[in-house]
Amino acid sequence: MATRLDLLVRLKTTLIDFFDELIELLPEEADLVVARIFLNDQIPIEDIMNYIVYKLIPLKEMVVEQNDKFFLENNILFEQLDENKVNHFKRIWENKVLETDDRNTIWKWFRSFIFLAEKYNGTKS
Repeated sequence: MATRLDLLVRLKTTLIDFFDELIELLPEEADLVVARIFLNDQIPIEDIMNYIVYKLIPLKEMVVEQNDKFFLENNILFEQLDENKVNHFKRIWENKVLETDDRNTIWKWFRSFIFLAEKYNGTKS
């Protein structure tokens, strides 16, 4: 059974891999590079895990169903961003800049974040 520390390490690795893939997919989006650096160097991974536990797990059904409203109507992913940046990322999703395979991959990443958070939440004493 994975420990809480194991799950935190896995989440951090998974998040960095996710951002690396997004950066490769959308190289013109400099904000993704900044976000990756910020996540890697500035935010304690336990804070990120707790954020996912409390904000993302409640939206699990939308992720499982691959409901676009998850990205278009929920600002939990962008709470700390400027409104223009939020709208920009929503436009990327809405305008089909990403191909179907890319979208499916993003959904898989989010399912993995939720999976790790649920495991982590189950290990709390």
